[in-house]
Amino acid sequence: MLSTPARRIPPRWWSTVVIGLVAVLLTPPGLAQATRAAASADPAIRAVAGPADGFASVAALGQPGTTGGAGGPVVTVTTAAQFLDHIARPGPYVIQVSGTINLPAGSNDGMHDVASDKTIIGLGATATLSGGGLNIGVPVDDDVTAPPANAVHNIIIRNLHLTGASDDLINVQMFSHHIWIDHNEFSNGDDGAVDIKRGSDFVTVSWNHFHDHDKTLLLGHDEDAGPQDIGRLRVTYHHNFFDRSDQRNPRVRFSALAHVYNNNYYYDNSYGVASTYDAAVLMENNYFYSVNNPGRVDFSGDLGRIVARGNILVACNHPIETRGTVPDPRGYYPYQLTPAADVPTTVPAGAGVGKLSSTLAAAATSAAPAGQPDGFASVVALGQNGTTGGAGGPVVTATNAADLLDYIDTIGPMVIQVSGVIRISSKQGVRPNKTIIGVGNAEITGGGLDFYRSYNVIVRNINFTEAEDDAINVGQNSHHIWIDHNRFAGAIDGSVDIVRGADYVTVSWNHFDHADKSMLIGHSDGAASTDIGHLKVSIHHNFFDHSRQRHPRVRFGEPVHVYNNYFLGNTLYGVASTENAGVLVEGNYFRDVPYPLHSASGYADSGPGRAVQRANVFVNSGQPETAGTVVEPRTYYPYQLDPAANVPALVTAGAGVGRLT
Repeated sequence: MLSTPARRIPPRWWSTVVIGLVAVLLTPPGLAQATRAAASADPAIRAVAGPADGFASVAALGQPGTTGGAGGPVVTVTTAAQFLDHIARPGPYVIQVSGTINLPAGSNDGMHDVASDKTIIGLGATATLSGGGLNIGVPVDDDVTAPPANAVHNIIIRNLHLTGASDDLINVQMFSHHIWIDHNEFSNGDDGAVDIKRGSDFVTVSWNHFHDHDKTLLLGHDEDAGPQDIGRLRVTYHHNFFDRSDQRNPRVRFSALAHVYNNNYYYDNSYGVASTYDAAVLMENNYFYSVNNPGRVDFSGDLGRIVARGNILVACNHPIETRGTVPDPRGYYPYQLTPAADVPTTVPAGAGVGKLSSTLAAAATSAAPAGQPDGFASVVALGQNGTTGGAGGPVVTATNAADLLDYIDTIGPMVIQVSGVIRISSKQGVRPNKTIIGVGNAEITGGGLDFYRSYNVIVRNINFTEAEDDAINVGQNSHHIWIDHNRFAGAIDGSVDIVRGADYVTVSWNHFDHADKSMLIGHSDGAASTDIGHLKVSIHHNFFDHSRQRHPRVRFGEPVHVYNNYFLGNTLYGVASTENAGVLVEGNYFRDVPYPLHSASGYADSGPGRAVQRANVFVNSGQPETAGTVVEPRTYYPYQLDPAANVPALVTAGAGVGRLT
């Protein structure tokens, strides 16, 4: 308890491109414009979107956290009829909202029911639901005092502007659970912006912008609702921007724990938080500016409980009222606090619509990598400000080979969502400035992707199976390629080959599932004139799962940075550095690998290379062979190692398809 504190065939597009490729000039990533563009085109955020944090992440009531419509069809809606049809359908759906949809008032006060297992998410920074609200919950029945079998659950609402409702903008009621309301904008509703009541539980409200609204957040319906609410109403509110929203930020009754942290209460709120009817509220590291009463326990009804710590109050008329003890949220979930002094900058910059990328980057952890490249793919070089893929271009969905091949052959930036199983042949060329990302359990089978003087491409969340040659070939001076969170199985040749002067590539969080030739860096011993000075590659947090060899096999490249990977049962060898390549192998975990590292003796017909190994763990494995020195990767980019002992758990939990954040 907490107490009050003290051969490479060129792709189809190549013949149309002049030799001198025009570099793309990007706004610096720190600027809001670039942040919004990247966020609005990132379907990893838009579709499977996650994971939730706070109470919405807790495994309870038969739910392993909140996944929304992940694994279901992805649809884009532009009319009210389409929207209302899809939110009411049974089963999982990812519902992408495009443009402004005016919801009808009808006979239900403009409240429209959302069925379980849905992700409702706006495209870009202008998706709007106007004139009506969303109801999450079965009809009200005061006699029901335990969760019914048909309780609505597992819903994600993100990146939408909800405005002008004649009742609530969002209402969560009647034992609904596992709801995540994140990165939205709320304004001008007649009643609550987000009301959570009548036994609802395991909800997170995060990174939203509330403005021009009176009654912002109600938690607990009224003083007679104890039989439904006591022991429930567990809600996390964090990193929200309460921008002159007058009251209820939130107002709480009966809650077993409301965790209110790192919010920005800004300009002339009459009060911030009110805890009544023995509700338990933990307020920490919030920033209050010109709030009359930042926190109250004596407010229109029985006293509540508040524990406050680390908050900053500026130009406020009263202190936070505190009373009693509350449970520790870390008994339910882990979290990390932003310093309260940083909140006035961090929250307005990151909260609301069109800002998902910046927030996820700030919140990234090793087990839950954000939607931003790292390693060599992040380096500013060759006219590229890192790797942004199709950000800023249209978002399309490919469900068949004809569409996929058309989209990857299109000039200009594009985000290509791959849905279902798509069979292609041979290796197909990908133009520059593309994001190719799987929705759900997407698969490309029979063929692969080829990068021929291409650049700025992201490939994520796709199963690559049974390729008749390479699954992915990065060649002919291609650069700034990020290959992340994919699964590779059954390729006849390489899973991922990086050859012929390619550069600035990151291969991260992939699952190489019983592959043979996993990764070749440097095509042949005779390629020195093409490759020396290039082939800079980062390889991290991959699961080399009983894959036989080439993890990677390297010629000429330097530095090749191999870190925090899990090598399991690699029968031929782990890493080979040859032909004077420079490879740094650090923080990896090798289990049942007879030859973890070749270097000084060369490998097969290739001459010796250089390799440095440090901080690796070797279990039932041979001794690594090292030689010479290697250029430090930190010459190019910062990085942080996970302890090698933690790598098997981190990588098996986080690598592969379906695990984006």
